[in-house]
Amino acid sequence: MSDEQKWEAFKAGDREVFEQIFRAHIKVLYKYGSRFTSNAPLVEDCIQDLFIDLWQKKNTLGSTDSIKRYLLGALRRRIIRKLARHAPEDSPLEEDRYNFELVLNIEDELIAEEQNSSQQSTLNSAILQLSKRQREVVYLKYFQHLSYEEIAEVMHISYQAARNLVYQTLKALKQHIHSLKALLISLILNFII
Repeated sequence: MSDEQKWEAFKAGDREVFEQIFRAHIKVLYKYGSRFTSNAPLVEDCIQDLFIDLWQKKNTLGSTDSIKRYLLGALRRRIIRKLARHAPEDSPLEEDRYNFELVLNIEDELIAEEQNSSQQSTLNSAILQLSKRQREVVYLKYFQHLSYEEIAEVMHISYQAARNLVYQTLKALKQHIHSLKALLISLILNFII
């Protein structure tokens, strides 16, 4: 069953499909939400509220051809709004000032085990030099394998802004890593394997 068919079945009230959607995406949503804040209960609440709202508003929801993209975008907006409400009054949280952490670790490791620790350390150091939005776009593009269109929808930016952000991010990484070509080849090989 395609995403479009699942979504339409869910909107028609199919509880089993709704549960399938939840089970299929909960881990991805939690990992993505955890990049914005280390407050696990806040992330869990946002995910729970998202699914409650989806079920309650299923009759008014639009169509989608990618449930994952739809859920990531909805969760992102929900977390940013909730973080903004909890931010101190003297430091408002704006769309581009949220926190997004992306550091490679064992769980999320994209570099194959044969990569030596110095390459991983170099990549981690380069990622830490990126802006929060750049780290988010790396996560969406290379960890979640989203297209530019999907990134644009999730981050609530235009298609061209998504392409530009990925380009600028790769350009920034290239400045920090002299051996980017070797690392990118390794990353690509890891996606293929």
